[in-house]
Amino acid sequence: MIDDWCQAVLQQDKVLPTGGGTKPALRAAEGVSTVQLDTRSLSGVLAYDPSEFLITAASGTPLSELQAVLGEHQQYLPFDPLFVNEQSTLGGTVASGLSGPRSLLYGTLRDFVMEVEFIDGLGKLVRGGGKVVKNAAGFDFPKLMVGSYGRLGILTEVTLKVLPVPIATRTLFQSCASFSQAIAAAQTLLAQPLPIAAVEIGPDFGLRVEFAGLQASMDKVQHRVQELLSGELERRDAQPLWSEELQVSGDELLVRIAFPPGKSLELAEGLAGLDGSRLVSLAPAGGVAWVKADGLQSLGDMELVLQGLGASAVVVRGHVTELTLLGKTGWVGLASRIQLAIDPHGKFLPFELSAQRNAVNG
Repeated sequence: MIDDWCQAVLQQDKVLPTGGGTKPALRAAEGVSTVQLDTRSLSGVLAYDPSEFLITAASGTPLSELQAVLGEHQQYLPFDPLFVNEQSTLGGTVASGLSGPRSLLYGTLRDFVMEVEFIDGLGKLVRGGGKVVKNAAGFDFPKLMVGSYGRLGILTEVTLKVLPVPIATRTLFQSCASFSQAIAAAQTLLAQPLPIAAVEIGPDFGLRVEFAGLQASMDKVQHRVQELLSGELERRDAQPLWSEELQVSGDELLVRIAFPPGKSLELAEGLAGLDGSRLVSLAPAGGVAWVKADGLQSLGDMELVLQGLGASAVVVRGHVTELTLLGKTGWVGLASRIQLAIDPHGKFLPFELSAQRNAVNG
């Protein structure tokens, strides 16, 4: 299988790796003749040592399978991957660079990718990183592959660091009257020495905070939160507020926004003033927001808000023709230079295609 993919890179004009298809907008490439290579045929756990907290798997392995194997040893993926129930794959997760709200406590995906194996633009199998923490020399390939959108190579194997499952968790919810009130409440809690695993604000100004720690401490944590926040607290299950809101239908687009620290309120208020855009989730501590947009044309006004805040965004789901990047895109130039070194003959798609960008700005 891997030899066939190496040959495909050498023989085809353009190749694009695909996984479970849970983030179709990241691989959109209409008008460009590409050969799509389905990584799901390369699947399975290759090595797992619970005592070392490391697991290695083929890139097409469903994350649900990884979680099941880890769960047998009371371990888990602490970066809180998305779309697990929809059969997202390990390679697609790394290539998209997406983490969930529970990554607040331990770190995002890029903090847990230890080693990668991939096929570069010359059709060669390359391995980078290692199964130890300090291993970098030259290009830090494990970090480069996180958020590469399949533009730097075809992932074939990934080694992840994992952690023990928290002994106990508790999720508290408070209804707020506005984004400003919800953000202020979140900042109040984040300023305290509390075992916070996730903080997010939903479209109805609802504040959801998840705590992780010892079972004996959870009642004390809830009591302390009640002292800090005025208003009624509810206990909720551990599912994210927006789990169902990540689905799109019709012309809807799902957009992930990364914004600078301290810009939560400005972003929320800026998006609230736009027609055709709805905030799904805002993580003030993680600097990430998820937004739904009513089609490509509605992205134009969103672009202005993002540019004003120095934020960047990418369309993750929905019917777009190309990879759609919004807001601050200064990183694209550097990424393109790195791509040229790894893929000198342009076998993989570029990071930004001008036609889609012009449609947004137009």
